[in-house]
Amino acid sequence: MKKTADQMMKIINNRLTEYSQHTRVVEWSGKNIMLSTGKILTNSDRARFIKRIMNTKTDLWCRCMDRLISGEITEPEIKSKLSAIGGTAVQKKHGNTIKKNLNTGIPWNAGTRGQNIGTRGARTQIVKDKISVKNSGSNNGMYGVRLSDLDKKTKSEIMKQKILSGEFTPNSNNRNTHWESTFAGKSYRSSWEALYQYFNKDAEYEKLRIKYNINNTTKIYIVDFVDYINRQVIEVKPRELCTGEKFQAKLTALTAWAELNKYALIIADKEWFQLQNNNIDYTKFDDSTARKIKELYETNKKN
Repeated sequence: MKKTADQMMKIINNRLTEYSQHTRVVEWSGKNIMLSTGKILTNSDRARFIKRIMNTKTDLWCRCMDRLISGEITEPEIKSKLSAIGGTAVQKKHGNTIKKNLNTGIPWNAGTRGQNIGTRGARTQIVKDKISVKNSGSNNGMYGVRLSDLDKKTKSEIMKQKILSGEFTPNSNNRNTHWESTFAGKSYRSSWEALYQYFNKDAEYEKLRIKYNINNTTKIYIVDFVDYINRQVIEVKPRELCTGEKFQAKLTALTAWAELNKYALIIADKEWFQLQNNNIDYTKFDDSTARKIKELYETNKKN
């Protein structure tokens, strides 16, 4: 039986109360929702709000709703946190495979097609068939579209130029983790990157993009940091991961760029970090990142 407006308001507000949120729905109609903040949600915004509050797979949207509405946190930041949760589950389940395939050109998730590779196992064939039917024919956004080799090449070049210019940054950036770290309210892809920014406030994160070639294909390398003031380019990476054809291709391109522009090239590995001053203000980092940084220096003390 379809629920009335009053019933829906009660369900939504009870869920908001459950997660200690102050936001409430004060008016409800078939087209609009008015919140206690005075904000009116219509059409897709209305549907999105309801879906997020009623999401049973995660409570993160509920727990962050006040901050989201006030602008204290953004949708991409919440989505990034959700990716981090999934990334942690993937790391826990597939960590050895990720490390094994890193920089080999072999996708770490090879052979997992059709699976929920985080916390759940493979989908059943019935579920796969339903998804296939749902996305087949006219329901597929590419239905009837036939791209020529020239069209494909053109699209690829356009995307490369957007990445090269800084207009677009891929979410994963080919990293082996989706963990999120923050320093001074800004997100980084790893605790080491957040820590490097702590040591070098002048460095700009993922601003420098250069071309590199591998297997006769031109790709775009998003360099971890560039310090235009002190003329340095920095790659943050454990020394044991500085291997493989892909990394060498990137390193060759970065070395050439550094020599041409008279910049120093720094590989910030574990030894580099452990040589820095470890008198760190951990309140500048999120709890998870602070813990990892402490472990980095504790390991150094033991050794």
